[in-house]
Amino acid sequence: MKKNLCAAIIGIAFTATACLSAHAQDLKAMLLKPANGWVMEWSNPDTHNSGVTEAVFMNRGAGVVAKLNITEPGADTSGRLNCESNVTIAANSISLTTCRGGDLELIFDPSDAVYPFKSKQRTVNGYAFKIKVK
Repeated sequence: MKKNLCAAIIGIAFTATACLSAHAQDLKAMLLKPANGWVMEWSNPDTHNSGVTEAVFMNRGAGVVAKLNITEPGADTSGRLNCESNVTIAANSISLTTCRGGDLELIFDPSDAVYPFKSKQRTVNGYAFKIKVK
């Protein structure tokens, strides 16, 4: 029984990885590539509040996780400044949960070399990811 269960778990892990489309596989490779990770800049156009979060993406089992570190919290200094979030990767977007509990979907924009990932809408808190230089 234990052998069958292990084989089933391994089969599920391989299936989860294999289910990513070619575009999603490309996004995954792009997220994992920068050794220093990414910088996520956010801003709220209503309050003019802004901040910065550093993100490092890594493989974890069959999935990808993001280690997030808020380096510039903006006006809101309450809440967690470090966390880990599971990342969902689709053909043209990634989704994760921020350290302060917000769900975030970032759309891939292949025409933008500086900020290739941006939030769907720029209202409330707009987010943009760029590769961390140092």
